[in-house]
Amino acid sequence: MQSHLIQTAKSVTDVVAYGTVFATLLDVLPAISSLFAIVWFGMQMIEKITGTPFHQLVRCVWRRIFG
Repeated sequence: MQSHLIQTAKSVTDVVAYGTVFATLLDVLPAISSLFAIVWFGMQMIEKITGTPFHQLVRCVWRRIFG
């Protein structure tokens, strides 16, 4: 159940991110909104490349930096 909920949330966020990109290209939204979309897509690409959820990667890096 939780996995399905997480996948649904990711799908909704993807739609919002795509909409943000297109709205920015059409000069409907300010450029700062495209930054949020770029960050989101970057997080997704990192997840797909590593095969690990992004929050686990951040936790691992956090532990290495701050012990």
